Amino acid sequence: MATHPNSSALRPAGVLDIGSNSIRLVVYQSRSRAPIPVFNDRVICGIGRHLDSTGHLDVEGVERALASLRRYAALTRAMGVEDLDIVATAATREAADGAEFLSSIEQMFERTVGQLDGEEEARLGASGVLCGMPDADGVGGDLGGGSLELATLDSGVFGGGHSLPLGHLRLLTDLGSKQKILSKRIDAVLRSADWLPNIAGRQFYAIGGAWRAIARLHMIQSGYPLRVIHNYSLSAERVAAFCEIIAGLSKASLPLTDAVPAQRAAAMPVSAMILQQLIERLEPREIVFSALGIREGVLFDRLGDGEKARDPLLLACQGIADRENRFASGGDSLSEWVAPLFPDEAAAARRLRIAVCLLADIGWHEHPDYRSEQVYFRILRLPLIAITHVEKAKIALAVYRRYGGNMEDHALRAVNTLLDPDDIRWSRTLGDALRLAETLSGGKSEWLAGSRLKLGKERLTLQVDPAGADLVSDVVRNRLSQLASQLQRKSKLTLD
Repeated sequence: MATHPNSSALRPAGVLDIGSNSIRLVVYQSRSRAPIPVFNDRVICGIGRHLDSTGHLDVEGVERALASLRRYAALTRAMGVEDLDIVATAATREAADGAEFLSSIEQMFERTVGQLDGEEEARLGASGVLCGMPDADGVGGDLGGGSLELATLDSGVFGGGHSLPLGHLRLLTDLGSKQKILSKRIDAVLRSADWLPNIAGRQFYAIGGAWRAIARLHMIQSGYPLRVIHNYSLSAERVAAFCEIIAGLSKASLPLTDAVPAQRAAAMPVSAMILQQLIERLEPREIVFSALGIREGVLFDRLGDGEKARDPLLLACQGIADRENRFASGGDSLSEWVAPLFPDEAAAARRLRIAVCLLADIGWHEHPDYRSEQVYFRILRLPLIAITHVEKAKIALAVYRRYGGNMEDHALRAVNTLLDPDDIRWSRTLGDALRLAETLSGGKSEWLAGSRLKLGKERLTLQVDPAGADLVSDVVRNRLSQLASQLQRKSKLTLD
């Protein structure tokens, strides 16, 4: 059996985010380039309510916050979270009593709270985007209860940031919910930002729970087949049109479902107005929603440069393989074995192929009649980052086929609408090749060393060392023939 890492040896890392509207604690399995949340809890406190008119934090909000923070302090101690970052954003930096509130938190947790200024808040939100989309290029917008942070991202590098007083809680408590009044304030603040034209015309990355709720509602209303917020991408025109509809609705008339928290309802219309007006001014090509934000940015920020440069998709897949494969992870061997089938392969395709090979054995413990379907839907729902929805669907389909899944099954139809015929062929070819490898080796990837595939113009040849002749069976020959047919070749098996 494979030697799996001892989970007790992992050192949990946590981030406590003191926001204007909500306070959230996220505990991750470890401080990793591919962060895995093991605890995620949020409370709506509204400490920034009426801040503009009073200059102070909301008294009832502070009481709710302190009660919740005492619970979080107890939980982090019980979980053994010694690696804990606490950060505070707009409300506490603007309120006259913000420092006093943070001092009480520091005493409670016996550690320093990082009070972020506007640019640092923008930078950490952008770092969250880069954690999940390493090559992000455009503008990141992080909408919170007290402020909106905008940051430029230049091919994976933070280029600068600004903070604007456009938080959804700030606007609602200051102005009420009338659309015309809110729209006028949003317009005035954006007009005052004379630097906005300098960042126009680029892709926009939407960060923050209020905008994630809009994305989630759009998925439901449009019948989108994959309910994964991270990297959900839409044309700016579609998002603007949807935001115009949401902005015109009252809280009572919003078409909410179980997938959209009721606590987000009051903020959705004003959040939609902000996004709609940003689209009008920035004219982005596309809106990409990020599930990762300031908390992941805090985690990412403290990694070394070498760790930041690692591929979070392959790290995550390797971790799953180490925990779940029957034998020692053989992703590298499998990847090399199937490589001849993909000549002139681009780097992005090679990366996906390696990910599939790492995940190729994770379904062995499922019931044989349901393995293919189980791994398919599981991979679609894994919290993988640095991957598009199309890429995730390709990976899931390839592993589905590796377990002999029927490519015509009706269960695939919805998600397969994301894929073009070339994507489907790629997944089927790789899945068939891995199925052949499993049949030949019994899942012990080192047994593949005495064999290799050779792709010719007319023929697909499997060469097996005579010492491994006993591994060849009629099933091996049939699966080789099936793979060759998929590649529009004839099959040949040689013992030499």
